[in-house]
Amino acid sequence: MTARTQHGAAHGGTLSLQRPSATEIARRAVSAVRQRPASAASTLILVAIGAIAAFAPLLPIADPDGQMLVDRLQPPLSRGESGTFHVAGTDQLGRDVLSRTIHGARISIGIAAATAMIAGTIGATAGLVAGFRGGIVDQAIMRLVDLQMAFPGLLLAIFLLYLLGSDLVNLVALLVVFSWASFARMARAETLSIKHQPFVEGAVAIGARTPRILFRHILPHLLPVLATVAVFDFAGVMLAEASLSFLGLGVQPPTPSWGLMLSQSRDHVYTGGWWLFVVPGAALFCATLCANLTSHWLQEFLGVRDR
Repeated sequence: MTARTQHGAAHGGTLSLQRPSATEIARRAVSAVRQRPASAASTLILVAIGAIAAFAPLLPIADPDGQMLVDRLQPPLSRGESGTFHVAGTDQLGRDVLSRTIHGARISIGIAAATAMIAGTIGATAGLVAGFRGGIVDQAIMRLVDLQMAFPGLLLAIFLLYLLGSDLVNLVALLVVFSWASFARMARAETLSIKHQPFVEGAVAIGARTPRILFRHILPHLLPVLATVAVFDFAGVMLAEASLSFLGLGVQPPTPSWGLMLSQSRDHVYTGGWWLFVVPGAALFCATLCANLTSHWLQEFLGVRDR
């Protein structure tokens, strides 16, 4: 262990993790854009979708819950009897489909983001402890991970939501249960490769407490990998929420969500109301695809592709 590492460990720092300068970050960003231009464009699209969803109440669009039966099932680019121009048409209750799709993004993206953050926190903590402590603690945590991953996810979700009730809190809690294991396995694998590094051994040698070693010395090295996993998991959670809402076990009416809108459009698939499922379906497809491609771009930008 070098004198610099010893000095950094003695003062509680993490000198082994060098913070890149603004120039280095810009260089990495440009390199990542050149390596994966489509993924970089998808990242911008995903950010734009998130921004539109976040500021949906401030946008000059129709009330997503406003019913106007005289304007029901109006096709896209039509003007209803009320004088409102419907870019994406109206549904069976005369509600503006574009407005419901945008406000539905707040629910779908919000649930996915909340799930990724909570599951990431729980899974990363469990993986850190398992990888660093080893022994019976590692075995117990990883067997719990194996047990969770052995259950058929959709069937278990249907059963639990039937017992607990279909509300947003139960839905997020259930999705967290299904998502934390991937973070735990990745965090454990990375911790096993880091805990024998000189800067960690130096912190142990000077008597640093385990929480300080885990969260000040090891966790910063895991953040790039965990960020990539979180974005990839974000896409999977959106699809899971849409599937449960489509089956009537997720978001409940009148709250709009993409999965619920797809479910409500089933009765109009063969009657000409194609926009009722095309618009929310396209939004879900675009957001999921962009999230997957963004995870690839982050691999290049954060330098974790080989890892």
